[in-house]
Amino acid sequence: MNILLAFKAEPDLSMLAEADWQAAARKNSAPDPKLMRVLMGNDEQGAAELMLQVLDANPSLMLSAITLGDQRALPALRNLAALGFARQTLLLSREDTRFSPMYVAQQLAVQAKEQNAGLVLLGSQSSEGQNGQTAWLLAEMLGWPCLSSVCGLGVDGEGFAVECEDQQQRSRWSVDRPAVLSVRNRGQLALRVPGMRARLAAAKVDVEQIACVPSDSAEMTCLSLERQIARRSGIIINEPASQAVKRLWDDYLSERITL
Repeated sequence: MNILLAFKAEPDLSMLAEADWQAAARKNSAPDPKLMRVLMGNDEQGAAELMLQVLDANPSLMLSAITLGDQRALPALRNLAALGFARQTLLLSREDTRFSPMYVAQQLAVQAKEQNAGLVLLGSQSSEGQNGQTAWLLAEMLGWPCLSSVCGLGVDGEGFAVECEDQQQRSRWSVDRPAVLSVRNRGQLALRVPGMRARLAAAKVDVEQIACVPSDSAEMTCLSLERQIARRSGIIINEPASQAVKRLWDDYLSERITL
């Protein structure tokens, strides 16, 4: 069975300094990401690690990875090849897809069918668009069930055992048919690091590069960027130490600490 990882190669916004954001806000445009490196999101790294754990349990499975973007995504795909992913696909697109989950889902649906994927794993949301819609739209287009907040994946006979966790409960599902899994990584999953020999071998791997399928869906473009600053309220205690400690205890700590 083929398990497909669909991830978004996102620009590393941590490379931007405060001055870069301020300059972009003054120009009423987003920071230019062309010179930034791109990498997988936290949820998608967790999804990749879950797939590798399943491969360890069942080596007969085939892992594939796909992303939509430009040539800057090649290092991320080759890193997955070094970890054991057998097939890597780059859907070439120069469009701004941050706010076009319908368009992205359409491209992924075509590839999921062509690659005969049994499972498709995605992150819950990207760090840019954060719409959280792509997995649900993809499942609707394919006619597959979709499980969200996935935090665990294992082999269960001829199918898979999927664990989901949200703020209310933790559930376990038995999946024996094609499905879309939306992974949420709350820090419990860390993508393993390939060795140097595997990295060197993956540097020569041919990545399949194909053009996106034309779509009739309307394109959305970011016209402006406004930074929202959320500040915490607080009280500055400008008193001698003994009085400040007494005030801290009387006003805040005494009602919160049970002796």
